[in-house]
Amino acid sequence: PKYAPWIRELFPAPKPARLSAPALETLAIIAYRQPITRADVEAVRGVNIDGVLQTLMERGLVKIAGRAEIPGRPLLYETTQFFLDHFGLRDLDELPNVEELRKRDLPVARPVAGIDDAGGPASSTPASTQEGRGD
Repeated sequence: PKYAPWIRELFPAPKPARLSAPALETLAIIAYRQPITRADVEAVRGVNIDGVLQTLMERGLVKIAGRAEIPGRPLLYETTQFFLDHFGLRDLDELPNVEELRKRDLPVARPVAGIDDAGGPASSTPASTQEGRGD
């Protein structure tokens, strides 16, 4: 007790780390489709989720729920009670459904000046006028 203030200064409480966008996306897929295999999540996301899934498990948001009854018997993943507590939910039925999400005013990506839809520099000359110029 006597040295507590100095010890707190030397060893501050860790700040809760935020989840990355890929981690939140993976967590949402698991929450809505659980129990789900890693391959099914990867099929939805289109990328490997090994590191992201490990992070979610280390943080106690996702756990192994058993094995799928398909060839190879892959592991199934589901969210935990800590997931519900962390996001202020009593149960999974409180997750918003697709219709509720469509009705909400969600942020919309706005175009950035000088960048086209493909992410490259915007051209001031339309592509149709550049064709057939023989340059």
